[in-house]
Amino acid sequence: MPIYEFECDKCKKQFEVVTLSLSEKPNAVCPACKSKKTRKMISQVSKGKYGGNLSGLSTSTGAPASSACASCTSTNCSTCGH
Repeated sequence: MPIYEFECDKCKKQFEVVTLSLSEKPNAVCPACKSKKTRKMISQVSKGKYGGNLSGLSTSTGAPASSACASCTSTNCSTCGH
């Protein structure tokens, strides 16, 4: 499932949208102010095309890595505002 990162042009809130497939267009409506004026951000969470470690996965088991804060499941607190 692809995860897209967006930023709201109106309130500057950063948020993620999960889609079921690559062909599905993400519904990029800001969860904070409900604005549809959002822009897709360039993700900095993946590493390389082949075999690189993806953000949120531990290097040894492929299990989720620990969260950066107790209030969210993201490893990037800029997406949750903490």
